[in-house]
Amino acid sequence: MKLIKRDYLKTLIDIIGTPDIKVITGVRRSGKSKLLELFKEYIINNIKDYNIIDINYNSLDFENLKEYHKLNDYIKQRYKKDMNNFVLIDEVQMCEGFEKTINSLHAEEKYDIYITGSNAFLLSSNLATLFTGRTFEVEVYPFSFKEYMDYFKYSDIDTVDCQYFFVQFL
Repeated sequence: MKLIKRDYLKTLIDIIGTPDIKVITGVRRSGKSKLLELFKEYIINNIKDYNIIDINYNSLDFENLKEYHKLNDYIKQRYKKDMNNFVLIDEVQMCEGFEKTINSLHAEEKYDIYITGSNAFLLSSNLATLFTGRTFEVEVYPFSFKEYMDYFKYSDIDTVDCQYFFVQFL
């Protein structure tokens, strides 16, 4: 898959180690999961003494963790002392009662927590009431027109072509 450079990764890099629960939201297909994958790659290549506890609820490999007690146990069993423990959970809303586990982990102050979820669920649930601790929200948007043009390599398009382009896609 081809990727284009967006500022979201830099935002995540800049908040590494802050005590907040980092919540990546956005509409479906906006790039939340891809951003989390890129962030994981960044950690592997740039952070010393890291331990990544990675859960992707889009994968059947994590089907057995869709209840918060099991999620909590899974994460705690993978904690490594004297390491930078990153918890990355994609599509967290697929775990029933996930906020209880996230709040518990956050209270322990041993994990750097990053979660993704759909706007529809996380925003309707009101992040402030879901998490007793502080959150830092990164809202991911679908491609802007410029990003779309970059992705499809339409760099030399003129005004007439743009008008035609808009007609074709409206």
